[in-house]
Amino acid sequence: MTAFFSVASLTLAAWAVPVAAQAAPASTVMRCGQTLTSSTRLANSLIGCSGDGLVIGADNIMVDLAGHSISGVNAARSEGIADDGHRGVRIKNGTIANFFLNGVGLRGAPRSAVSNLTIRKIGAGGGENDASAGVLVKDSPNTLVTANTVTNDVSAFQSDGVDVLSSAGTTVSGNRLANNAWNGMVVIDSPGTRVIGNALDGNQNQGIEVNFGSDGTLLAGNHAGNNVSNGLVVGAVSGARIEGNALTGNGESGLFMFDLLNSRVSANRAGGNGVGIDLEGGQNGSTGNRIANNDASRNAEAGLVVGGGANDNVIVANVSNANQGGPDNGGGIVLFAVTGNTVRGNVANQNRDVGIGVFEDQPGDSTGNVLTANVANSNRNHGISAVDGTVDGGGNVAHGNTPPPNCLGVSCA
Repeated sequence: MTAFFSVASLTLAAWAVPVAAQAAPASTVMRCGQTLTSSTRLANSLIGCSGDGLVIGADNIMVDLAGHSISGVNAARSEGIADDGHRGVRIKNGTIANFFLNGVGLRGAPRSAVSNLTIRKIGAGGGENDASAGVLVKDSPNTLVTANTVTNDVSAFQSDGVDVLSSAGTTVSGNRLANNAWNGMVVIDSPGTRVIGNALDGNQNQGIEVNFGSDGTLLAGNHAGNNVSNGLVVGAVSGARIEGNALTGNGESGLFMFDLLNSRVSANRAGGNGVGIDLEGGQNGSTGNRIANNDASRNAEAGLVVGGGANDNVIVANVSNANQGGPDNGGGIVLFAVTGNTVRGNVANQNRDVGIGVFEDQPGDSTGNVLTANVANSNRNHGISAVDGTVDGGGNVAHGNTPPPNCLGVSCA
């Protein structure tokens, strides 16, 4: 995972949660369900708790598990550590397992921190109306969740790794969120959240989903691999930055975006997925985005897709080579039923279908897309195939594509 921490290492110090300096507490013998009103260092493990493991009862305290474990019996509504309304709480250094609701539940607990925990088997047996997580951050802005391992490999309708809900400015960094029964991570209604340098692998739905109201979210240096659906999903937000993520082996798309406005998607690597990078219009359209310097090569279907209602975006300097989809589902860069996009300086070589395609669903629904200075060589269809209404910006290059001609709808050198 060290390869994905370059962004975090430069900036994470500025985002640390400010807390008052305190002397380390002496180790204390604890019992299940105890309420903590001062900083505590555990002297023992808590095994087989029939309700909550520990309950936070004061602001600005530290709970150091000191390598010990808190485990439950999966009792209804039980949590490993429950914090309702206490700010500035730090929880660290131990293992939490076998609770039903959450491993750590922070509600109304701003500027708190959860670090260096191993959380396992949360939410087993949960049904359609049950939502569980290793770490829940709700109504708790400016919280830090870092260097935890969460694996809720249970049978449940929804058991996520980390959920950030209505908690602006939260930072989730350096965590391993793997093999969870639903999503690795969810961020909803939490503007300015930073998701940096996490590994999100083998989850049963998405690696990460950022949705509704989480404007200005940064997703940088994460690895999302082998998730059943998508690696990263970002939708219904504006001003997002999606940078330097590695997206591999996800069943649907490496990066799937919808209803995305004025966002920047750059320097991501998406290979071995169904589709590498997919920008769709969604319900309200995706406009004003810049998709630049990404590598969407060697996917099972298409490399980079810009689909219905994703209008007036800039797609520049991306590489999308050797994607394997056959006729009608493959290609390097595919625009479908969109208008006004700028496609400039991209490379799409050796794809099993068209190199760069501009297609329509209904006559005239894909117009005003400008193709300039792209390269499309040695594809097993036309290098560039563009419908009427495409604007030839000049400087496009295509050689060795079969069948001829190398380009339709624009001129190629």
